[in-house]
Amino acid sequence: MKIGFPNNPRKNILEEIEWIGRNGFDFVDLFLEEDQAVPEKIDIQKVRELLKKYGLGVVGHTAWYLPIGSPVPSLRKAAISELQRYFEYFSKLKVNYVTVHANWPPAMFSTKEGIEFQVETLRNLVENAKERGIDLMYEPVDTWRDDIEAVSEILERVPNLYLHIDIGHANLFGRKPEPFIEKFYRRLRHVHMDDNDGIRDLHIPLGAGRGIVNWKNLIETLKQYYDGTITLEIFSEDRDYVLLSREKLKKWWGL
Repeated sequence: MKIGFPNNPRKNILEEIEWIGRNGFDFVDLFLEEDQAVPEKIDIQKVRELLKKYGLGVVGHTAWYLPIGSPVPSLRKAAISELQRYFEYFSKLKVNYVTVHANWPPAMFSTKEGIEFQVETLRNLVENAKERGIDLMYEPVDTWRDDIEAVSEILERVPNLYLHIDIGHANLFGRKPEPFIEKFYRRLRHVHMDDNDGIRDLHIPLGAGRGIVNWKNLIETLKQYYDGTITLEIFSEDRDYVLLSREKLKKWWGL
């Protein structure tokens, strides 16, 4: 198991990578999105130098708000075009796995229609990513539609697509993360970890007072099926909470 942390895309990317490396993480979950972490604003050579300095791996992550499931075909095409820019950048860093996010149309459109829109886009994106040596991962998000049935159909219809499970997202709407892990472990390639109250996607530290994730059960299940990259996707201005969560995770994992 390897533990990483994401850069904040609203901050200077080199300073963010420096913090991640200086604090001994195994990899950067490289968030490429507006407004400071877009390809045209990043000096790729300086990024390479920092990654080498700290021996950091990279997992790729794209903007969660790109409209890959929009009912408007031109917006889906625009999302593909934008993602191709990111794929090109990730390929220059020799990144193997990159995340795209579930995206659902407004409620006036059915879940079935939302799946159709996404499948069409994802098939295109998988091929584009493959051409650049990248395997694409699909991350279900924080909506009621992101259930096991919808994820199952999308993965079945896009065979070369892998899965990224966000523990916080899988802990909403009465769902629990463990069934997702047990169902999809063969396609699972990355995990985001954070806690929440089961109602809101809070991205709070592991085992925080307001959080309801059953970490004992979760870690037991995860260890049974998975031993890959885990990102602590904890949004706190005080990053001491991130480091504390890392120590908890290591202890729970038995490291």
